[in-house]
Formats: sequence, structure tokens, C-alpha cells
Amino acid sequence: MSEEHYPFIVDEEALQPERVTQLVQRQQELQDESQRVLEELNLLTLLSQAGVVRQVGSSVLGLMVWRDIDLAVSSPGLHSTRVWETMQPLCIHPRVRRIRYLNESGSYNPTNLPIDERHYFGVYHDTTTGHEWKIDVSFWLMPGIHPEPVHEAVEQQLTPETRLAILWIKDEWYQLPTYRNEVYSTDIYDAVLQYGVRTPGEFDRYLAQRGKPSRNH
Repeated sequence: MSEEHYPFIVDEEALQPERVTQLVQRQQELQDESQRVLEELNLLTLLSQAGVVRQVGSSVLGLMVWRDIDLAVSSPGLHSTRVWETMQPLCIHPRVRRIRYLNESGSYNPTNLPIDERHYFGVYHDTTTGHEWKIDVSFWLMPGIHPEPVHEAVEQQLTPETRLAILWIKDEWYQLPTYRNEVYSTDIYDAVLQYGVRTPGEFDRYLAQRGKPSRNH
């Protein structure tokens, strides 16, 4: 993807060609690095022992601005003991610095909906180059293959213009304390793909209209 495919100036903000190049190149570099991390940890093979594995989110949609991989394992009725057996190689890997675990099954299911039954792991992996990757692994316990409607909707609607707008807005937001706490990637996707938002300033106004914090509040 080269910058000549993204010539747009919207509102009071202008996305300069050099910034376009930076966003697109960094996205590709992160996406390539994410695949090397998966291969190094042998993650897809490891997790496939427990169910059907699907890589979802920004690392396959071409929307990366930070080091984050999302993996969904459809593993109907998988017992927690088997979950931990599957994750054990990661728990003892020399470059896995920490693992966060949430049991969201049975009485701990936050919504009480069968579709949300899961065991969740947040794995923090340090590469040989000194970069930390956050790898989200969800073992979904519902029967069948766990649906991923947000991923599929974004995948179907992305264009070069909307991809760049999402990268631009995410790059402005991902290091803010409200990101992933009050403002999420899905807010950005909805704003760009459903409401025509194209700049960080427009996204600020979009959030304000919905009672969510902008960059300055």
C-alpha cells in the first residue's frame, strides 16, 4: 500500500504524505512481526490441540498500531484442567514475562450468556529484540465455532481510505489511559465504517456526542 492511494484532507486536519507512509509501513512491520511471534511460540499448533483456532482482530485486518495479537479457540465444554495443560508451555517459556488469567465460565460468566463462556489468558511475551507483545487467548466453551461478527463486519467493509482513517485515529488513541478502558477499537471501527468519521478531531466529537471522553477530557 503506497501513500498515493490515500490523498484526502478532511475537516481542519490534513494527513500529510509522510505520515501516511509512516502509518502504513509501521502497520506492515507489526503485522509481519506478529507472524514471527506466533511461529516462535508455535502458538497455532499448540492451541489447536484444544480446539479450532482463529486469529482475529488487527493483526489479520491490517490495522496494527501496537503489539497485540488476538486468538480465539473454539473448544466446546473444555475442562479448565485441559485449558491449563494446553497453556503450560507458555507458562514456562523463558520470555513470557507474565500471564493474566480470567475464568469467565459458569457462575463467573459476566453476562450469564452461553456465548460468553470462556477461559481468557493475557500473555505478555518479550521478543529477542526487546519488544513486548500482548497475546490475548480466549478458549470459548459454547457448542460449535465461536462467532466473530465484529471481525467479519470490519473485514467486509474495509477500504484503503477507511483502513488509513482507522490507523490514524488508533495511533492518536492507543497510548491514552482511556483506551481499552472507556474507549475501544470497536468505537473507532463503528465511527469510521458506520458514521463516516475520518480524522481524530471528528472522532473526538463523535465520542463527545456519546458521552465518552475525548483526547482532552
